Amino acid sequence: MAVHAPYNHAPPPTQEINGQKPTLAPAITLERPADCINRGQYPAFYIICGYLNRLRADAPHKKYELLTRIFGNWREKVGPDLYPLIRLLLPDKDRERPVYNLKESMLARCYIDILSLEKHSEAAQRLIKWKQPAGNSPNPTGDFAKVCYNEIKARSTVEEGQLSVEAVNMLLDKLAVGKMKQKDYVPILKAINMQCTAEEQEWIIRIILKDLHISIRERGVLSAFHPDAIDLYNVCSDLKRVCWTLYDPGFRLNKNETHLELFHSFLPQLCGRMNDASLENIAKAIGAPKEFIMEEKLDGERIQLHMRGNGAQWFYCSRKAKDYTYLYGAHPGEGSLTHYIATAFQDNVRNVILDGEMMVWDPVVERYLAFGTLKSAALDHFNDETAPRPCFKVFDILFLNDHCLSRKRLSERKRLLRSGKIFKNIESYKGRLEFVDEKRGKNAKDIREYLERVVETKGEGLVVKKTDVIYQTNSRGYDWIKVKPEYSDQMGENLEVLVLGGWWGKGGRSGKISRLLCGLREQAFDDGTVERPSFKTFCSIGSGMSYSDYEWILNKHKKHWKPFDRSNPPPFMKLGPVGLDDKPDVYIEPENSFVIEVKASEIVPAGGYGIGFTLRFPRCKYIYYDKNSRDYALDDESKERDMWTSMSVDDFMDLFSRPKRSYDDSQGPGKRKKRKVIRSKKNHLISNFRGQKLSDADVETSIFSDMTFYIVKGTSDYPKADLEALVHKHGADFTQAQLSDLSAIVISPDQKNPLVRAQIRHGVNVIKPEWVFESIARRTALPFLKEFLVFASEEAQDGRYYNKTLEQYDKVSFVRDRTGGALVDEDGDADVEDEIMDGEDKDEIDVEESRESKNRRMAREDLKEKESNRTLQQKKLQEAWGLRSRASPGDSDSEPEEEMSLKEESDTDSERSRGLRAIYEDEEDGENDSHESDVGVNGDDYRAVPLSGLNDKEEGLMGESPEAMHYDEDRIFYHLAFYIDTAKNAAVNGLESSSPSFDTEERLVKVEKLLIENGGRVARSISDPKLTHIIMDDEDSRRYVELTRKTAMPKRKHIVTPKWVEDCVDEETLLDEDLYKPK
Repeated sequence: MAVHAPYNHAPPPTQEINGQKPTLAPAITLERPADCINRGQYPAFYIICGYLNRLRADAPHKKYELLTRIFGNWREKVGPDLYPLIRLLLPDKDRERPVYNLKESMLARCYIDILSLEKHSEAAQRLIKWKQPAGNSPNPTGDFAKVCYNEIKARSTVEEGQLSVEAVNMLLDKLAVGKMKQKDYVPILKAINMQCTAEEQEWIIRIILKDLHISIRERGVLSAFHPDAIDLYNVCSDLKRVCWTLYDPGFRLNKNETHLELFHSFLPQLCGRMNDASLENIAKAIGAPKEFIMEEKLDGERIQLHMRGNGAQWFYCSRKAKDYTYLYGAHPGEGSLTHYIATAFQDNVRNVILDGEMMVWDPVVERYLAFGTLKSAALDHFNDETAPRPCFKVFDILFLNDHCLSRKRLSERKRLLRSGKIFKNIESYKGRLEFVDEKRGKNAKDIREYLERVVETKGEGLVVKKTDVIYQTNSRGYDWIKVKPEYSDQMGENLEVLVLGGWWGKGGRSGKISRLLCGLREQAFDDGTVERPSFKTFCSIGSGMSYSDYEWILNKHKKHWKPFDRSNPPPFMKLGPVGLDDKPDVYIEPENSFVIEVKASEIVPAGGYGIGFTLRFPRCKYIYYDKNSRDYALDDESKERDMWTSMSVDDFMDLFSRPKRSYDDSQGPGKRKKRKVIRSKKNHLISNFRGQKLSDADVETSIFSDMTFYIVKGTSDYPKADLEALVHKHGADFTQAQLSDLSAIVISPDQKNPLVRAQIRHGVNVIKPEWVFESIARRTALPFLKEFLVFASEEAQDGRYYNKTLEQYDKVSFVRDRTGGALVDEDGDADVEDEIMDGEDKDEIDVEESRESKNRRMAREDLKEKESNRTLQQKKLQEAWGLRSRASPGDSDSEPEEEMSLKEESDTDSERSRGLRAIYEDEEDGENDSHESDVGVNGDDYRAVPLSGLNDKEEGLMGESPEAMHYDEDRIFYHLAFYIDTAKNAAVNGLESSSPSFDTEERLVKVEKLLIENGGRVARSISDPKLTHIIMDDEDSRRYVELTRKTAMPKRKHIVTPKWVEDCVDEETLLDEDLYKPK
């Protein structure tokens, strides 16, 4: 194994200069290793463009081989330092060029100048209005880089690019020096224009915009670069450090070399997703009946706190590695937080890393404020003791006194955190530094009881965590799971939908758009091959928006609203076949529109909308102001929403197909609706042979349906238990012993185990784990190819594809004969064995794969057109770099050497499979970071709680009648039922008595009148089946907990103050209840 010296870890000393402390120095001075120097000539930039074109056009399982080929050629021809290349492949992760301050509008103005276009010419307007559709024109729209390519190509005289990768990086460095004016950008971009082809400039523009549209991100790229690269990146978020540490592909990191380090941001652990989020299934997933930890879920921002030098230096950053030290303070006496908590640690705590949530505490009302007030609170002058201030809520300790604790079990870290050895007296820092409220549990009952307690104290929900697990950076597994309550007037999930049109209002809303038509995107994600997405209409929304919201919609988008013609609807809108439900007065183009977050009571079938479903009682919860309507940039780009980041049809159908959740454990799991997975009858396993217990709710696909696996041995990356969970996730069953009919598929990387040799003696196939990974990557069970078999039976050897390599097999494109005939390949052979489609319903057509294939086909056509224009010199250079040669490094045509040991072969296959999984995960994620984020505008971009299904007959439907679908715009409280918490009503319902003041009684009388005048129904009983809201006065809120408990089933009720009613009437709409909870 190769060994090389690590770079210097010594931090520079902190000194005072003229009495002033310098800006905070980085924790590590990164030095290039002596033998990590490129001595060969850097390739021409168009070589990299050729690879990028291929990456965009290739299927996911081919991208790993292509990336390894790029990196292998670079090492051979240029040298071991791949940082100049990888920063171009991952421009959004390049910390040395974090911001170009160049968006589409500025680039358009620059290119109008560079190309000498008249400002009002058609070409100039195409650049400026690049989002707007071009009608019947062949010119592309919606993809700025592609629009620029077309305009540059029509005018450029450059046939061969003159810039190397090194030169391009130098020019990009000049563009990223800081915020400049147009006159400063133009000379640099002009130099690029004079030396680069249109194709090269297209890719440079994509790099500047930090979005390559190749459906691959850091996991895929770094996995192909080095087996340890993603592990190191997860703990440092630094591409240069990864490239310089792992420049030797034969060098492997020790576990202690992927530890967290002080003053280096890392990608934190996140909460996992559950298809069936019933409390019973959550408890099982989290390890019940073993003890687990329940923490209160907070509505703040995830923050890492680093401290070193016994409190001399501090560092704060978000989960996206954004540095917020300027807000909270780099040194004692500075900032809105460090100034107050610098003395909180014990004297022997030299350095520490804490994980937690930054909240906003209001000392006057003694409550936490909404997440959106965090930045303003942090910027306020910290000498005002009555002003809202940041409060850091700690839930984990990951580093202490030069030792990384991430590999310690959570129970050990929790014990240390609260042992008194870290903080002197944390209670004295209330409102500045606090522990997250937590409790231990062992079953679903404990979760329910603690959730009720959190809700009773006006909390948001829970996070439940396993106690015996380590901290896994950049992980979203079932070690941590979110739990949130459901309310009577809404589903568990809010939806982010794009506005497509609207209707003019009447009365007080006359002259304004009073109701919005929203839709779901048909394309799964933006891969750069579609000019702009199309949308299916989904719902209309006229409630939840304030007067200022209606003003914003009218003023900011006044020029974008266009009359809607029912006989000639815009082509991007797919309407319902019947009725006028989705036929608005005006429409708006998707590129000019905005996204709104919507909550509703349920989903119902509806032929009047393009998707075939709609929302019942939808209400706008939040408006995402689009970029073009704002005069400022958001701190976190992940909070941006547009036509490509709104909800898609696929997203909706995935959520819609999830089972309904119930918190009533007495119902038992058998009464909950399960997600249906199509599978044939299979052998029933004796309980002793079943192994670990996994829920059917965890099944996500049917790739391996009708299969039973006998997994004898796993790999270093996927141990036996993990492999069992993986095949189960994709529809298979598994056993701990071979079945009586020898039908279980045996999985093992080698034949060293005596149990495997016993199977071979019986003539049973023994298959490598890589067959599982490759099948999942292709979303179908592969035939038994020779390269995947440790031992092959005679039947397997007779298989049609046994002697084909995986690459040869991938060349065959299978197409279903629409008449019901056999599958045929490109050569017209109709005798394809059923094993190719094994595990799938042969009559189903995978719409998502079809769409992805279409997008890649368009990319291949674009690639073909560009390749046809290559010069002879370019073709020769491409051949030298493996873009035109089948014998290039990274190709797999040649057979592996027979002398290769089983262990070496297993390790190589394992690395390849791990890389393939990373590529596939990137492809699934698209451009949405798991997309996504643990914190959004309301602190919860991803909600693990599923949607309710269609009309639930077990619960009373909301509304005055089953046919009612929308809130009444004139009578805003119609369809809602209210219980008013007066002393008299309390006595009638057997609640705790009280003696409210005259003012309290008067406010509640006034509110009752307002509710009735505006269509609300007042209920006298807390058992009313249609009850949705409870009105409680701040000065008589003693029954809050009692009412929360007694009205929790089947869904919780909103408890709000009279002010909510008054403000709703003033704004003529329903406002967000979360802002009006009693004190």
